[in-house]
Amino acid sequence: MTKRPSSQIKILIVDDNPLLQRALKDMLGLWGVGQITAVSNGQDAKEALRREVFDLMVTDWVMEPVGGAQLIQWVRQSPGCLRPDLPIIVLTANADLSTVRCAWDSGADSVLAKPVPAATLARRIDAVLNRRDSGVKPGGQRPQDSAADPQAARPSPQSGPQAAAAPKLPPPLTPMLPAALTPRGTDPKRVRLLLALDRLEAAIERPDPIGSRLRHAVSDLQVAAVGDHAASSMVASLSTCVTWVEPDTEGFVDALQAHSAALRWAVGCDGGAQSMAVALCLIRTLRASVRTLAARGQSDFGGWPDTGPSAPSPSPSSTPTPKSPLPPR
Repeated sequence: MTKRPSSQIKILIVDDNPLLQRALKDMLGLWGVGQITAVSNGQDAKEALRREVFDLMVTDWVMEPVGGAQLIQWVRQSPGCLRPDLPIIVLTANADLSTVRCAWDSGADSVLAKPVPAATLARRIDAVLNRRDSGVKPGGQRPQDSAADPQAARPSPQSGPQAAAAPKLPPPLTPMLPAALTPRGTDPKRVRLLLALDRLEAAIERPDPIGSRLRHAVSDLQVAAVGDHAASSMVASLSTCVTWVEPDTEGFVDALQAHSAALRWAVGCDGGAQSMAVALCLIRTLRASVRTLAARGQSDFGGWPDTGPSAPSPSPSSTPTPKSPLPPR
């Protein structure tokens, strides 16, 4: 991860492991964060949040005497916290379905499994901060949705005597997709899809020599995306990329990351007409990029395994042989 321009963002790190604290501080320092405060438990975090307004909190889940769930609930509900809508990312070594659902239900904005690659953490911070900057409130609600849910109405950190100037966000590591609603634990299928996406990102960041980790992650995504037309189409394009494009092809990793970013957006989209139009454009762009990569170095590339509604059926005589099929799960 390259060093980014310095920013005035203030981040609170909460973790009882001093080595992980140091690693996170180093990661964020390379990212260009202006101020980083680290504490070892939820109780110390409460004291820091009573004294100071932060722009983001990255917290462990299992801690004593105050764990991640209790800390997040205190931030969202206690009048003692100076910023109840504080963006929160949870890091946990036990990223199972129940833990992820509990974290979201507590009020977290995002959940990542430990160990987390630096680039993945930076991208997730980008996404959370830019989503908040675009007007999405805690719990995945847009401003116009707040009236429908009395629990969503929380005091703004910009309205009281402790108001702080809005931080200047640094430029994102990757081009940002349109802001989307943050899914919560009420939909287990979406939670499974997000867990599969975490595994995909880990496989992209830490590839193995034979690519089995990546193919298994794609297989998990295929199962998790069943019933979601947009996500299924994106996963189909990803599967084509993994099957047809050689890993050493220039642009292969970029294509994988583009599919991951598109899928993460699709998981959070509201399903409206505008979101579906954006999804269609993303799917077409992803397919086109994969076709371009797969066609490199091939003089005869007439057939193509495209499952789009208007895609022509590939000709058996001209269809190139994929490099390797996905293994059965």
